[in-house]
Amino acid sequence: MAEQKRRIFNGRAFASTLSGISFIGMCITGIILFVVPPGRIANWTGWTIFGLTKAQWQALHIWWSLVFMVAAVVHLAYNWRCLLGYFKSKVDAARALRVEWILSLAICALVSIATVAGLKPFSSLMAWNESIKHSWDDSDRRAPIPHAELLTLTELTQHVDGLTTETIVANLRAHGITVASPADIVGDLAAAHNLTPDQLYRIAVGQVQGQGGHGGGAGRGAGRGMGAGQRGGGGGGGGRGMGRMTLAQYCEQAGIETKTALDKLHEAKLTATETMTLRDIADSGNMHPSAIAGLLE
Repeated sequence: MAEQKRRIFNGRAFASTLSGISFIGMCITGIILFVVPPGRIANWTGWTIFGLTKAQWQALHIWWSLVFMVAAVVHLAYNWRCLLGYFKSKVDAARALRVEWILSLAICALVSIATVAGLKPFSSLMAWNESIKHSWDDSDRRAPIPHAELLTLTELTQHVDGLTTETIVANLRAHGITVASPADIVGDLAAAHNLTPDQLYRIAVGQVQGQGGHGGGAGRGAGRGMGAGQRGGGGGGGGRGMGRMTLAQYCEQAGIETKTALDKLHEAKLTATETMTLRDIADSGNMHPSAIAGLLE
């Protein structure tokens, strides 16, 4: 009876089971993290899979890995004598063990060196990983700058052509969103109202009408401000931004000959084609898109 009581909890079995379960969890979360989008996409669009965000999957992976490492150490402690027994075996067995260790180390070294050196097929796997991650990107839902959710409303205004901080705050309040001050963080404000930063941004720049039609007026006002001040809104509304228009679209709206615009841009040593956006053209000269408009007009 006493022997049976002592065997109610078997530490060796517990360590083996825990290491096995945590290993499975570590593998599953690792596979999920292989396909998740970059943080600039995941955080902006509120990306989730199986109801969990990228940050939650990362946290799970870290904790499963820690549990596995602890369980593996405990498992090793329980089986330490067996491990030492390998080194105390006969000469032939010892030689075989050395071959196994050398082969294992050689494989790990080969994988490490080939991965760092970017050799195929290791580089092909990483390229596939990048293509999967960036397949989530949607140009229509792209943030004005990477990690724009970390900006304040005032800072966000600096990256939205033709809109003032007052207009952005008015659009948000018209939609029933409480804004304490322009210093509010985009991501925090979105989370407080159960929105993704992308959804809050669309409201802020007037792409989504507010409650009772009042917000629609604010959005239309923003669009008019862009049209009169910078000719950048176009058919895309206040949130589209002049920087996202192609040169051909901008020239058509501004009444400028495309060839004349290209000549001016090339004279200014800028890379430009009809299909390039004003933002891309501006980037080629380390300029702001509004400077391109000033140059053309």
